[in-house]
Amino acid sequence: MEKKIAAVNFSSSYLLLDHIAPLAYILDIPLFVDDEKSFDLLKFFYPQVNSHLNENLSLQFLAKDFDTLISCNTWFTEDKFFLKNFYNKDINLIFCPHGNSDKGHINKANMLAYAMQDMVFLYGDHMKDLLKNLDVYKKLKKHVTIGNFRLEYYKKLKKFYDDIAEKKIFSKLSKNKKTILYAPTWKDLENSTSFFQILKKLTQNVSKDFNLIIKPHPNLEEKNPVEFYQSLPKDLPSNVLWLDNFPLIYPLLNKCDIYLGDFSSIGYDFLYFQRPMFFLDPFERDKKNPSLFLQNCGQKIDKENWNNIISFIQKNENSNFKEKQKKIYEYAFGKTFEIRALKRKILKNF
Repeated sequence: MEKKIAAVNFSSSYLLLDHIAPLAYILDIPLFVDDEKSFDLLKFFYPQVNSHLNENLSLQFLAKDFDTLISCNTWFTEDKFFLKNFYNKDINLIFCPHGNSDKGHINKANMLAYAMQDMVFLYGDHMKDLLKNLDVYKKLKKHVTIGNFRLEYYKKLKKFYDDIAEKKIFSKLSKNKKTILYAPTWKDLENSTSFFQILKKLTQNVSKDFNLIIKPHPNLEEKNPVEFYQSLPKDLPSNVLWLDNFPLIYPLLNKCDIYLGDFSSIGYDFLYFQRPMFFLDPFERDKKNPSLFLQNCGQKIDKENWNNIISFIQKNENSNFKEKQKKIYEYAFGKTFEIRALKRKILKNF
């Protein structure tokens, strides 16, 4: 009997859309959201996806028509319990991670949740090895290796997405300057973000030789609003673009020349392009700390240079890490699956 599958996004955080929407497209399944802003973004940025808004979206509603649900937020054991005992439905609950990063070594709770899912999608060996190190991998009920499905989605619709990026972003920047992307993560339980410490310093010392795009993680404002607004500069130079409400990643990375970040999963996405990468570590962890694995693919900017970050980048942008970036990208994402083949591979495991 054919499985009835739906993708679900219960979160108002738009960053998940660039993960769950391509997945829904690849599998040719409906995507349900419960937030009007998310729905508007879906209709604009992912019109190819069969999206539905239900502001009262519930497990009861989903159980009526579907027997498999996919989310980029982990499912809880309570979800399974309610579906089975209140709605008499043994639904297959599947989790797809929203990005590949080095988080999880310090705060293991999120990774332990992988073992509670009926099935998890894993990108490649890097994610598998992290789960093995945390003694979680052998506890997984079922998993499927899916590679970099978001990159394949972008390649298929490249012109459409490049046109959006040009109109929304790059048409507003000088064509004669290299573009730096600063994409910090949020203030999670591992205190991973550099945003609160360097934003004002960064924007006050932007060389006229570069464009700078600042793409803050939406949780920076949502989880720490007071600290967020205190960190904002009074105004931005003309060569600095503040980018929010823009869920697309690969069309953005495709035209950025240099990456500046901390522990965001966007750093792993940027490896594909083999371009200069620079990293900030607010807590200056020991070099052997596994949380710094990606930072071996570029230059680390020590705190003594945080007042002159752009100048440091300018002096070191020709450092060559391409071979290491290629190797780590392959380790992180492994084999690339063409969209139709990936759909068959996933559905075969349901």
